[in-house]
Amino acid sequence: MIIFNQAWSEEIVALFDELGIRGFTKLNDLQGRGSDKGEPRMGTHTWPALNNAIYTFVSAEQAPKLIEALNKLNKQSEEQGLKAFCWDAEVVVP
Repeated sequence: MIIFNQAWSEEIVALFDELGIRGFTKLNDLQGRGSDKGEPRMGTHTWPALNNAIYTFVSAEQAPKLIEALNKLNKQSEEQGLKAFCWDAEVVVP
């Protein structure tokens, strides 16, 4: 799961294309506030920005490459905000 400032949307989908990651589900216009630093993203007059999130299922071989690429992207502009979470999953309905 990747949560990010909506400004990163195109870059993250392009990153998926570069890494050969096809399947994902994208959630748009999410409100929230980061746990470490950064401005809240609430879609209001005071805090106008919003977040998006993407869920993707990748192989154990792809995961480190994706995490490395996301870290590089985040370092380009840390104030934008990007967090990624990884856990084991099992396909139950193919």
